[in-house]
Amino acid sequence: MILNMNFRKFIPLVLALLCAGNLLNAQTAAGDIVLSNDKVELVFAGGQNFFFKSFKMEGKNILTPKGNNTQLWKLTYEGPNGLNPTLLPAYATYKGASKSEDGQSLSFVWDVLFTPGVYGPVTVTVSLVPDDELPHWSIEAEVPEGWHVTQAEFPRISTPTPKGGKGILPVAYGTEYFLNIGEEIQATYPSGTGTMQMVMMYSPESTVFFASRDKAGCWKKLRLKTETDQVVFNLYTVCSESWTKDGKFSLPWDSVMGITADSWQQTALKWYRPFTFETEWGAKTVSERKIAPWMIDADIWIRPSNVSEETMDAVRWALDFFGKDLGMHWYYWHQHPFDSNYPEYFPEKEGFKDMVKEAQKKGGHVTPYINGRLWDPANHTYEDMGAASASCRKSDGTLYTEVYSSKVLNTVTCPSTDLWQSVVKDLNKKILRDLKTHGVYMDQIGCASPEACYAEGHSHAPGAGSWWVESYRKLLKDMRGSFYKADEAMTTEENAECYMDLFDMMLIVNSPHNPNAQMLPLFPLIYSDRCIYSGFTYIPWRLTDGSLDFISMKSLLWGSQLGWVDPVMLRKAPAQAEFVRTLGLFRKANHDLFAGGRFMGEYVPAGDNPRKYIPNYQETPVVMGAKWLSVDGKEALVLVNMDSVSHDVTLPDGSSVSVAAKSVVRK
Repeated sequence: MILNMNFRKFIPLVLALLCAGNLLNAQTAAGDIVLSNDKVELVFAGGQNFFFKSFKMEGKNILTPKGNNTQLWKLTYEGPNGLNPTLLPAYATYKGASKSEDGQSLSFVWDVLFTPGVYGPVTVTVSLVPDDELPHWSIEAEVPEGWHVTQAEFPRISTPTPKGGKGILPVAYGTEYFLNIGEEIQATYPSGTGTMQMVMMYSPESTVFFASRDKAGCWKKLRLKTETDQVVFNLYTVCSESWTKDGKFSLPWDSVMGITADSWQQTALKWYRPFTFETEWGAKTVSERKIAPWMIDADIWIRPSNVSEETMDAVRWALDFFGKDLGMHWYYWHQHPFDSNYPEYFPEKEGFKDMVKEAQKKGGHVTPYINGRLWDPANHTYEDMGAASASCRKSDGTLYTEVYSSKVLNTVTCPSTDLWQSVVKDLNKKILRDLKTHGVYMDQIGCASPEACYAEGHSHAPGAGSWWVESYRKLLKDMRGSFYKADEAMTTEENAECYMDLFDMMLIVNSPHNPNAQMLPLFPLIYSDRCIYSGFTYIPWRLTDGSLDFISMKSLLWGSQLGWVDPVMLRKAPAQAEFVRTLGLFRKANHDLFAGGRFMGEYVPAGDNPRKYIPNYQETPVVMGAKWLSVDGKEALVLVNMDSVSHDVTLPDGSSVSVAAKSVVRK
């Protein structure tokens, strides 16, 4: 009798062992659930509650000692009668985990209750192939008829706050932030505040990497929120209604996460750069792309403003001083005040056409400014052309409205609409043909983030998604194929990667630099061999306090085309203008580095290398260096001395070199 009673106690365990190959849950398995290969081990608790226990790589655990105590996913649904719940695993019933037959993935299932007796499972799948260092995370959810998912946060994973840790976001060139308790930092992709789909957290001991593997360029936010003893990584997106089909929602990309003892530079190179080769925008090098030839040679840019004799005198001076191949972003050439009356620019100010002709005859290249995203509803064209039908609209039907220094209310236009595509094409064609410029500068396309659009009658599904990027890519391809000539260039502000292959050059100037943020060369590390870019930050009004020298030094070292400064101002700062010219001539003589070569990182030379504080920027060594690989794979070290006296500094091999005042050398 006693024997039979004890045997009955073991019946559940026997059944669990028999079923463990396909289903692991509270009733059928005990013990941990492991997904691993030679590089990674993920451990989940068995039983009736989901629990992510550990995530180990290189002997380090990404998770806190308590495991991932953050809800793994958050989904917002929309259903009949205005139902709009935001649900977490805590509001669902965990059903267990299953392992794939090949052992390379685990799936975890939660049941969401919609109405009595009607459930919709949420499935999270973690995949790990034998040779991969990074597990891939994906999510899908079944929904009843009439329901769809409107927002998603996934994955949401917490990691210990490291001592001396900092966050790195792909903002402009790349930006380092302090991790302040209670604060959240984020990269909004694709935009100037999220140029790539990755964020990192680094400390002297390790680097944590978090990214999406999205080749379509969907709108998303990658976030790091610092709590008392942990940093929560999460990826948030507004969903497209097209992602819910036949009763099933699927997030159309995988996310990856990893930890390594490598530096943030090495981490980005090994875990992000290889992904970019698989994308349409990152597949070709500079030498393989069809870039306007003059753009390769535009080692220095100026930024003329307005149409006046003073402006033109300064342009003539700049052309004489710097020589031919000078790039020009020309502002305030149209009749209306800046950031107003868009998209109406013509007629141009009197005399501008003659100025373009003269500047280009002397060897310059003019690219006038236009805005590629905004429409001023106060402009008569908004009503005359029916622009309300082309505006982006929020889910409640109202307009996205943005206000800049002009204080004018501008609306965001939906790039998917035939009207906006036609307006931008006609404007580009008129500038190129009537003004005979060598290109057009289209602001905000590579800078401002997409918006979710719910307007009726647009060709895209309501919500966010990839349609914004696809629409602008179509526009740029159409213009390139129909009327842009081989020697006419398209440029834009900022460097969202998903447009990189379609612009001849991207201007990078919205770079944060303040006590809580420091610029880093993340973008050049990934894309220096596949993109032409210019600028560094917005130019300060005082050029003689060391800031322009600093900007010019860093621009050259990071591979940027130089200048982007008002020639009227620069003419009044002869020493700074001379330094720009010196660096520009060096850049022109070293295109094997700066026009298709690879930036491999900064170098701070030892030896006689005093430090100097640059107002509004940072304290910096006066001699800085950068490691490069030439187009043919040869290593090079570039050293720039921004000081007024020479300095003897030490190279990586221990040898010494003297760098003259206000000069640059290649070793």
